[in-house]
Amino acid sequence: MSNEKDRDFVTALARGLDVLRCFTINRQELGTTEIARSLGLPQSTVWRLCHTLIELGFLVPSGNDRLRVGAGVLTLGVASIMNAGIASAAQPLMTQIADQFDTSLSLTSRLGNSMVIVQRAEARGMLRLNFTVGIEMSMTSTAVGAAYLAATTDEDRISTFASLKAQNTSKWPEIEKWLEEARKMYEAHGYVLNLRNHHPDLCAVAIPLISSDRRSIMGINCGGPASRVTRKELEGPIVSALFDLAKTLQPIL
Repeated sequence: MSNEKDRDFVTALARGLDVLRCFTINRQELGTTEIARSLGLPQSTVWRLCHTLIELGFLVPSGNDRLRVGAGVLTLGVASIMNAGIASAAQPLMTQIADQFDTSLSLTSRLGNSMVIVQRAEARGMLRLNFTVGIEMSMTSTAVGAAYLAATTDEDRISTFASLKAQNTSKWPEIEKWLEEARKMYEAHGYVLNLRNHHPDLCAVAIPLISSDRRSIMGINCGGPASRVTRKELEGPIVSALFDLAKTLQPIL
């Protein structure tokens, strides 16, 4: 995500990180042509970026002119999670809530225009979705993304809205309406409810986790299939449990 007005912003570094973010659990191997198409960059630029990342061990060739992430990325990811004491502290508490209400929970942190999962807990028998640690969640259609945006500063919200609008031009009016409704819900109740907006059978409630100095914001969500988790539960005992969890984690954040 470039910032032409910021003289200290290193575009080449940002582009290199954008290349790494192209690789996901569903796209574990990519060619430079696919990467160039995804990022809207010239093939020659992508080739040089990939060559540099290969030399540094962040990408490795996998045959047929394709690439996959290397141990360098894994090392950074593990270091990030291990150093984030809040993730370790949250895990047993999240598991307790998940088991109590037969739900799943995610602790998330902002990454660009997404929320990335840094800790995850699921009750036994829970509907298995493609949500694991390291997975990015949409900021525009999830309760946790909307909760983050509702809690952030006006300046950050305006800037993020502009960036999200550029990425979702045709759908922006609908997205903006949902995010504004979520903000009003947060201001009134302290949480954001999402009923089947992200997944046809998934309902969730989310709250922001805000540090005491308000410099850091994370997000916590809890949900499950609509057939097993009711709105009454989400807005009652479940969100109360999330508020208690946030109180416990806030000093660590």
